[in-house]
Amino acid sequence: MVLQPYYEDEPGKSHLLGTVVVGRELDATGASDLGRISSSHLIFRYGNDFVMSTFSFAKEPELEGQLRDRPRGEEIRIGDEKFFASSLALEFGAQPALSLTVLKSYDEATASLKRLNRLLLGLGLAAVLGGGILVFVISDRSTRPLAYLAEGVRALEHGDFIYPLKSHGGDEVAHVTRAFEDMRNTLQRNEEQRQQHEIQRQQLEVQLRQAQKMDAMGRLAGGVAHDFNNLLTVIKGNSSLLVDCLQSDDRLLGRMEQIENAADRAASLTRQLLAFCRMQVLQPKILDLNILVAEMCKLLRWLIREDIAFTFHASESLGRVKADPGQIEQVIMNLAVNAGDAMPSGGSLTIETSNVTLDGKCALAHRPILPGKYVLLAVRDTGHGMDAETKARIFEPFFTTKEQGKGTGLGLATVYGIVKQSGGCVWVESEPEKGARFEVYLPRVDEAAESVASEEIALTTVRGRKTVLIVEDEEAVRALACELLESAGYKVLTAKDGTEALAVAEQSDEPIHLLLTDVVMPKVRGPELAKRLKGLRTKLRIVYMSGYLEYNTGNEDFL
Repeated sequence: MVLQPYYEDEPGKSHLLGTVVVGRELDATGASDLGRISSSHLIFRYGNDFVMSTFSFAKEPELEGQLRDRPRGEEIRIGDEKFFASSLALEFGAQPALSLTVLKSYDEATASLKRLNRLLLGLGLAAVLGGGILVFVISDRSTRPLAYLAEGVRALEHGDFIYPLKSHGGDEVAHVTRAFEDMRNTLQRNEEQRQQHEIQRQQLEVQLRQAQKMDAMGRLAGGVAHDFNNLLTVIKGNSSLLVDCLQSDDRLLGRMEQIENAADRAASLTRQLLAFCRMQVLQPKILDLNILVAEMCKLLRWLIREDIAFTFHASESLGRVKADPGQIEQVIMNLAVNAGDAMPSGGSLTIETSNVTLDGKCALAHRPILPGKYVLLAVRDTGHGMDAETKARIFEPFFTTKEQGKGTGLGLATVYGIVKQSGGCVWVESEPEKGARFEVYLPRVDEAAESVASEEIALTTVRGRKTVLIVEDEEAVRALACELLESAGYKVLTAKDGTEALAVAEQSDEPIHLLLTDVVMPKVRGPELAKRLKGLRTKLRIVYMSGYLEYNTGNEDFL
């Protein structure tokens, strides 16, 4: 209920005309609903008399006495329950006055506080749990990329360059991850290059060891061949002299011929050894390989079996090479025979020539050949091929895969030595059951080809008694040469080395027409001796004799 007074002069409020009363009837049900909404008990009173209450009738007398004693309220106890009472006047000026007393139960307030505490506790736990989940999600989004990055670092320590990295987003961790991935890719490329360099280094070491081994074997074989040549010279020379003396004794003559034949075969082996050692005396000429191979093909067609198809592919405008034609023919012959032996059941043999230019990359793949322009002579067969172990040893002297008694093991060694001494390189490509291809690279020269026809030397008789100075450190060879020349009508002076030869020439008053000297000698070598004697005797003619030349590279030192 609301009371609103109104006046005649509203601004001055000097004369009251009346009071407007606006209100709403409230019954017990309404009061009960209002009390439930406010969680309180309500009491309406006129003065001290109860008009309406949310309490039971049994409690109203006790409440009435307490409210009368405590008109302002405060704490009221009803039974065991305590209430806090607060009164409010609803009408002003009326007697008795209508008032509303609100009683709030302490127990309900405590229960409400407990419920509120539980609610707050639940909300707190929910907030903590939600915050923990939120922190976990945020930290997981932040730390998971770091964990991936750390795993990538550990994987990189063990050499794993493909461990998956996740670098989504644009935060700092993503930038760091991408930078690490770029660094890892760089390290991977560097590692791949390092491995390639390591493989190349190992290949070069193998090639170096092979070259050193071949060089050592060449020097050993050259020394053996040199001494063996001296022995064969004595055997063949003396056997020739004996043959001339035994013309009437057929039985002894036959035995001497057997000795000569055996010495010839031994000399052939010695020549092959010297070819491998690159210690032959070469007579290089400017050659057209197409012409040389074409001439050799006429002979090869008789040597190659009928079940082997033989073809020769000659390149047009082929460059020229400088080499000994006889030695190159030996190379072609040995390669062709070796190819035929590799095809016992037949196959095909192809010889081809071409101009090639090797750059640094190609030369590196065909070490020890150097970059440059070459003429290529290739011999290809469809035989049984060879494995890597066999391929690494095929140029060693006396190494052979043939049955005992079939081959000396010097064919390919001779090829190797001749090509090397000619300034070229030989390369082989082969796999088991896939045939073999031998490639001979000879340096190309810009000169016109020379004729390879053999020169005939006319034999002339000796007119007058000529003096020959023989210089040879091997006593048996020196004695044999002396005997042969004396039997031919020459006067012979001998010396065991260059120093003694100089002394003989200075002491002799007779003219010396010819110097016959060994090339490789102690103290003073043959070419040096020839130069010094030529200064003493200008009309002296010089003839060199030698079983081999030490890694011959040319004839610049010879007069």
